[in-house]
Amino acid sequence: MTDPEIGMVTTGRGMDETVYTLIADEGGVWHAHGEDGRPALLVPDPGLDAELSPQDAGHAVMLPLDGAAEIDGEPWLAYRWGEGQSLAARLQSMPLERGEAVQLALRLLDGAAHARLMGYSLGWITAERVLLDRDGRPKLAALLPKGEVSEDALRGMGELLFHMLTGQLAVPNERGELPALADLIADMDPRLELIVQRALGEPGVPPFEHLLALRAALTDYQAELAALDGVPEEDESPAGLLLRRIERTEDFPALSRAIGAIGRIADGDTERLQSLATVILRDFSLTNKVLRLANSASYGQFGGAISTISRAVMVLGFGTVKSLAMSLVLIEQLSNHTHAIELKDEVAKAFFASLLARKLAEKSGYRDVEEARVSGMFHLLGRLLTLFYFHAEALEIQQLVREGERDDIAARRILGISYEELGMGVAKGWNLPGKLISSMATEDPKPKPPRHDADWLRLFANAGSSLMRATLAESEPERFKGFLQARDQYGEPMRLSERELRVAVDDAAREALREASIFGLEAQGSGALARLRQLAGLPVAGAAVAAAGAGQPSAAATAAEPAVSPPPVPDRPEVLEALASCVQDVTETLVADFRLNDLLRMILETLFRSLEVDRVLIATRSVQRNAIVGRFGFGEHIEEFLARFALPLDETADVFRVTLSKNADVLIEDVDSNSIRERIPAWFRQAGAGKTFLLMPVVIDKKIVGLFYADRAKPGSLRLGQKELALCKTLRNQAILAIRQKTPS
Repeated sequence: MTDPEIGMVTTGRGMDETVYTLIADEGGVWHAHGEDGRPALLVPDPGLDAELSPQDAGHAVMLPLDGAAEIDGEPWLAYRWGEGQSLAARLQSMPLERGEAVQLALRLLDGAAHARLMGYSLGWITAERVLLDRDGRPKLAALLPKGEVSEDALRGMGELLFHMLTGQLAVPNERGELPALADLIADMDPRLELIVQRALGEPGVPPFEHLLALRAALTDYQAELAALDGVPEEDESPAGLLLRRIERTEDFPALSRAIGAIGRIADGDTERLQSLATVILRDFSLTNKVLRLANSASYGQFGGAISTISRAVMVLGFGTVKSLAMSLVLIEQLSNHTHAIELKDEVAKAFFASLLARKLAEKSGYRDVEEARVSGMFHLLGRLLTLFYFHAEALEIQQLVREGERDDIAARRILGISYEELGMGVAKGWNLPGKLISSMATEDPKPKPPRHDADWLRLFANAGSSLMRATLAESEPERFKGFLQARDQYGEPMRLSERELRVAVDDAAREALREASIFGLEAQGSGALARLRQLAGLPVAGAAVAAAGAGQPSAAATAAEPAVSPPPVPDRPEVLEALASCVQDVTETLVADFRLNDLLRMILETLFRSLEVDRVLIATRSVQRNAIVGRFGFGEHIEEFLARFALPLDETADVFRVTLSKNADVLIEDVDSNSIRERIPAWFRQAGAGKTFLLMPVVIDKKIVGLFYADRAKPGSLRLGQKELALCKTLRNQAILAIRQKTPS
């Protein structure tokens, strides 16, 4: 259209009307001018509430609304627009730099998050719907009605990223394939390319679940860019050289991933229980050690046996389980080494120091004693890393110390940096919390009274380390002198008396001997644990006993051991024990205050571990999609599988619909058997599900609410005894009780 047209727009403010002149049609939206010359953007009305006020879109990124509009009898919306240009016009000249594109996408995703908080979703996001003001700040016009679910917003953002980076629309070829970003951009970063591919839902890559997941990935990528921009390419300082040597070792990436995965789960995450349980459950050994600790005497005051990680988090608290997991991972990784005996003794010292820090925090009234425990362990990280990765240099440092050199001075002479600097450098690379990193610093000779959490943690960590060295000293005069030095330096700022310090040492020593075997630490003929046993009046030759105790499987460990049983399937005692324990846990939870999602996760985790399935999930009904969709679960590639698990509630007579309609529990042994093959829907096969699976519907008052699902890859490998299945049904029925209890009538 070349000539401007006139459209009548009702602003939604009483009987006032404004006449807009339509200037240009751009990608299905109209640029227009009001009677006062003010620019506006007119978009097709997706069905927003007629009484929507301008304030409803009042966000820095969301364009404010002037009201409903009508053009040629069709409903439109008028978005108020200031000076600037559309992103589409901006991209006609040249694409955006990657940093600028990522920043712009993050601003738009902030607007999307705000819209979601208001109860709205976002429709298809295109460059024509993004307006840039004179300062280049974006404004977005893409609101959908409240309650409506849009499947287009995520792919729309992916296409917008493609458009911003290339200057071209994401148009597939005749085979339905999009051109590769690497073919269009000479220096395309493969990390950013993968993010765009996931947003676009390209085959072969796991898709993002929602816009917030895309936002998290872009935020991490932006942080990486900032780090690269702010650090020289080759840091030739002693710290830089040592860090590069560590990073190039074969086992360091595994340690980094394990510590980083747990450390990044923030206290404020809404789904932190799910995230923490998922990370721990990936490691069978870690799972069992956490459960053994949760049921140990140290935490026994919470009462009752704890049989799942989810239950442990609910009972002991998120921070407690997180700290236990981080300490266990560090100890296990560093103990598995060529110089294991020597390293284990240093790890045992750090372990004892962490318990001392925890006891000091308890007696000082600090609110998060488990945080203090982690700080006490990681305070000695630099020393442990040196012995692990620079063993020859560690021996030279030890020789200098024996000759009378202070260990920090000796470390700096040999390594070029102190233990403290090395540990803090690695911790920063792991993205550990700032207050944990600062607790690794050496405290002042005369500490000031702590004012912040970081001050307290540094104080506890240093005091724990000092008391550890004093306690383990070989001679009584050395022990006495070291204790008095620690008392004089740390007692007053921690507001603890000499007696309280002595009690803390005694309590920590007893706890160290109780928990050592769980952490995989054994009392050798000499070393830290042997010294503690000696001080406690226990025989030092207790290594064999400790080793035997460490090798005995707990109930939780036994429950996860594979069982091969010929038909008919007998009930397995270990499975019955695990399921019955969860039934008891859920019973106790139902009579207390609880979060529904936490209780459901506890049930899912028990099914996952006791039945040894590949995946387990709960799916719930989506009214908007008229389908049962995956909600959360555990197992292999669970996030991708949840996104694909969508059972349509139509009239199809497949095995899922029949199971739900009859409210029947079904175990399918082989999806390819002649009797069932035709009843397995295509969407299920395409989702990459297992060949054998269990379905347990969740039906309340004859209404389909959802279902529990568990599978295994090998046909016929998921088989249950009669009592096992009965207990699974009991857990499902308890879930129904919990849903009834938490759902308003």
